[in-house]
Amino acid sequence: MSRGTPRSWRAAALLVTTLLLVPAVPAGADPAPAPPAGADSAFDRLAEEVESARHAAEAAEQNYTAVTGELARRRQLSADAARQAAEQRGRLADAESEAARLVSEQYRSGGLGTLARLFLSDGPEDFLDRQQRAASDSRSAATVLRDLREARNRMVLFSEQAAQAEKAASDAAAEAQRSLERAKEGATRTERLLAGATAEQIGLLEQRESALADGAARQLLAVGPGGGASAAGRRAIDFALAQRGKPYLWGGTGPDAFDCSGLTSQAWQAAGVPIPRTSQQQWAGLRHVALRDLRPGDLVVYHGDASHVALYLGGGTVVHAPHTGTVVKLAPVAMLPVLGAVRPDPDARPEPAPQPQPAPPSQPTQPSQPSPSPAPAG
Repeated sequence: MSRGTPRSWRAAALLVTTLLLVPAVPAGADPAPAPPAGADSAFDRLAEEVESARHAAEAAEQNYTAVTGELARRRQLSADAARQAAEQRGRLADAESEAARLVSEQYRSGGLGTLARLFLSDGPEDFLDRQQRAASDSRSAATVLRDLREARNRMVLFSEQAAQAEKAASDAAAEAQRSLERAKEGATRTERLLAGATAEQIGLLEQRESALADGAARQLLAVGPGGGASAAGRRAIDFALAQRGKPYLWGGTGPDAFDCSGLTSQAWQAAGVPIPRTSQQQWAGLRHVALRDLRPGDLVVYHGDASHVALYLGGGTVVHAPHTGTVVKLAPVAMLPVLGAVRPDPDARPEPAPQPQPAPPSQPTQPSQPSPSPAPAG
C-alpha cells in the first residue's frame, strides 16, 4: 500500500459499512485514543509507513507461499517428463536393435533370386514355407519400423516437455527468492520504523489496534456470529473463532500459528470444503459475491493485490491473522481497503439465523397481605 493510503480508502470503508448496513465500530465502542496535540502529523506518517511496510511484507509472503507451491508442482512435472523421456529412450533403443536384426537377416537371406531358391530347395513345400515366413518377417519389419518412428517422436516430445518444465521450475524458484527478499525487506522496514518510534507512538499504535479489536468483539457479541451462514460456513466460523489468541506466523497453517490465508484455508478445510491456499489464489479461484450480499463464512479480501484475507462473521465483523507480532483476532470488516469478497460454497443454502430465545415468563407475585390494624385502645 502506498504512503497516504489510510486516507484514500476512508471513503471506500464508508461505502463498505453502508452496504453492510452496520457501523464498522459500534457507537458504544471506545474510540482509538487521539495522539497528543501537535503530534498528529508525525503519528499519521508513522502509522501510514508502518502499514505500508506491513502490507509490502504480507503481499510478498503470500506470493512466496503461492510460488513455492507452484515450484513444487513444476518440479514434479519436470521429473515426470524426464522419467517418461528416459523410458522412451529405452524403447527407442529396443526398436533400433530389432530393426538392425531384421535388416541383417534380410541381407543374409537375400543373395539369391526367388526362382533360384525354388530350384535349390529340397522341395517346393520347403520353399513355400520359407516364403510364408518371409512374408511374416516383412510384416514384422513394418511393425518394428513403426514402433521405431513412434518411440523416437515420443522421446523428442517428452525431452522437450522436461526441458520446458525445468525452465518453468527454475523461473518459479527465482520468483520465490525475489518474494522472499521483498518479504524480508518489508519486515526489516517495519522493525526499523518501530525501533525509531517513541514509546508513546508505539503505545498509540497498539491502543488503536486494541480499540478496533475490542469494538469488533462487542459488536459480535451484540449481533452473534453465524446468522444466515451455510452449514459449512458455521463450521468454518467455529474453527476460526477457536484460533483466537494464536500467533501470526508467516506460512502458518496451524495448529499453533497461522498467517491470514492459512487461517481461512484451514477453517474451510475443517468445514469439509478445500479451498486454495493463498489470499490471491482464493480471490482468483472462488466465486465473487457483492459486498451487500455478504453472509457469515464468506472471505473478505483486502488491498488491490489481494494480499490479505479475513473470514466474515456477520454484524460487520471479521476474524483474521493480521501480521507478524500479533495474534488471531476480531476486527471491523472495513479495517483495511476492501478489494471484494468470495464465497467458498456458493451453491450451499444459508441456514436460518438463530432466533433469540424468549425469556421465561416471570412468576406472578402474590399481593402482600395488609398487616392487621392494631386493635383500638379501649
